[in-house]
Amino acid sequence: MYIPPLLFALATAPAIAAPTCPAPLHAGASDLGLASFREDDRVGGAAIDVLRELARRTNCPLDISWYPRARLWAEYAGGRINLTASSARSAERDRLGQFVPFVTTHFELVLSRRVTGSYKSLAEFVAHGSARLNLVRGILYTPEVEAEVARLRQQGRVEVVNDFDIAFRKMASKRAEATLAPMTIYSRYLQSAGLQEQVSVMPVTESAPVLAGAYLSRNGFTPAARKVFAESLLAMVTDGTVARIYGKYVGEANGRALVSDHARAIISAYQPLP
Repeated sequence: MYIPPLLFALATAPAIAAPTCPAPLHAGASDLGLASFREDDRVGGAAIDVLRELARRTNCPLDISWYPRARLWAEYAGGRINLTASSARSAERDRLGQFVPFVTTHFELVLSRRVTGSYKSLAEFVAHGSARLNLVRGILYTPEVEAEVARLRQQGRVEVVNDFDIAFRKMASKRAEATLAPMTIYSRYLQSAGLQEQVSVMPVTESAPVLAGAYLSRNGFTPAARKVFAESLLAMVTDGTVARIYGKYVGEANGRALVSDHARAIISAYQPLP
């Protein structure tokens, strides 16, 4: 894989001096399965480990707060946090910060086996199914998925919940029939809720792999600090650190599939702010 000279230099450079740090470096996290979770009052997960390694490389103290997904973006817009991780890109979020991709993601349909039917796309589920879909507030989907969700809403088959933990607990207690989730999310909850034998995971062809990553606040970072953080994070993609971190949670092969297989696209998608 080709590594741009600047990123190669950053990958081998010592930690950046503390004067580049925002004051404070305050990250927001929310329920995203193995990417970010809260356990015994500690926030963990692959995306959180990426942020902690980024803080170590930039020599900046890091504070992490936990929020419901929709509230996280309200806190970000209000300037109370200046860094997020494992976020999909949108025009609204771009107005608030700089997107730095470091991983890919896509959604699949998690369907209770109490519901009959097998589907090869979300469109088939909409046209031929009857189950209700639980969606998490504040999660972004591709336009193709949104179009099918709109059809489900017209049929009265959508329920909105605050986080994935609620969606999967509802499935475990037979109060929900289906949800959309990436592998990094459903793999955690199928195990913790004992759902492995009770659900089927089906493809959502409308959900092509998309980039996810960090958002660096426009107001919380100086342009120079944003540049240092962005280049340090991209260096973690090129030197294999992000893939290794994700591999600890989802297995080495899945870690490579989420990061290394798309590294060139991840790096090429980075757009420095003027």
